[in-house]
Amino acid sequence: MAILLKVPPKSMLKFMCVSKPWLRPISSRKLVKTHVRLTASDKECSHHRVIFQDSTGNFKVSRLPPLFHKEQRVELFNMDSPMENPNIYTKIVGSVNGLICMYSKIEEPVLWNPTIRKCKKLPTFEANLRRDCSYYLNYGFGYDESHDDYKVVVVQCIYDDGGSYDTVVNIYSLRTDSWRTIDKFQGNFLINSPGKFVDGKLYWALSADVNTFNMCNIISLDLADETWKSLMLPTSYGEGSYPLTLGVFGNDLSVLCPNCHEGTNSDVWIMKHSGVEVSWTKIFTIEYPKDLGEFIFFSSIFSIPSCQSNKGEFLLLLPPVIMIYDGSTRQLEAVDHFEECFPAEIYVESLVDPLLIAHNHLADNS
Repeated sequence: MAILLKVPPKSMLKFMCVSKPWLRPISSRKLVKTHVRLTASDKECSHHRVIFQDSTGNFKVSRLPPLFHKEQRVELFNMDSPMENPNIYTKIVGSVNGLICMYSKIEEPVLWNPTIRKCKKLPTFEANLRRDCSYYLNYGFGYDESHDDYKVVVVQCIYDDGGSYDTVVNIYSLRTDSWRTIDKFQGNFLINSPGKFVDGKLYWALSADVNTFNMCNIISLDLADETWKSLMLPTSYGEGSYPLTLGVFGNDLSVLCPNCHEGTNSDVWIMKHSGVEVSWTKIFTIEYPKDLGEFIFFSSIFSIPSCQSNKGEFLLLLPPVIMIYDGSTRQLEAVDHFEECFPAEIYVESLVDPLLIAHNHLADNS
């Protein structure tokens, strides 16, 4: 068992084809969970990948380390889409333990593991459609560790011309392969999509009303007990009118706050938990390069473990470019800009099989 845990995911796939006695232990729930934990915490990020997408819906993948170490050549490899209509633009919700959740306007969401080429199409959920109303669907994807379950959340934001507003919250469980409706949050319009998954919770930002992008606070959904909580924004936001951006910085929720007075930089804050208390800490300010344009306002923030760089550098995905922030010089530098292709998500290679998880639950209950 100890030897198998050191084997790369793609090599493990070859061993699974040797015989049933090999397949059984390698595909066991315990080994898969331990293996993904070890690969995800690898300090060299050897098993981390960046998935790219172009305007036609095609996917490409690259290894993460060459993007961080600028002296290495970055290679992109083609990856077939798991969608039935691959030419339709697909939206990526997020990635957890090697599983990527995605959907398109004409298809139900899917859970896809590009490493083992396994895909699970989600069943259709019953939308509570109403006449003369507008709809906006807001997605989230995360992992409920207490129940060893992967969950997809779809928030239906419903509003009409008269100003009436309502929400319906649907949640999918991979273990039961079914949808349920849960208690909706108390608040206004969700303005960031998709929700950001951090430490068992999904986070969204709330606006003061449907007609503005001003954030009034942040809400979280605990995937274990499916309860909602409200969080205050960093104090620096004040009465600003620019939309803030939620992201994930390492293992922490982050907020990118544009400086509405100068308009030349943004503050990056991370949220820290201390028991029941929540506090915000500003970790750095990003000075905008002149050619960055508006991309800084709509970024998703990711980081490489600090041991990867002696300079305290951080990798950021700012579609359509990949950039590195140097903590020592406080400069933001473009790493690469791939023609007609932008970085969409970071994932770690794993053996998590969405089809097997749903099948095992059905078998246990038969």
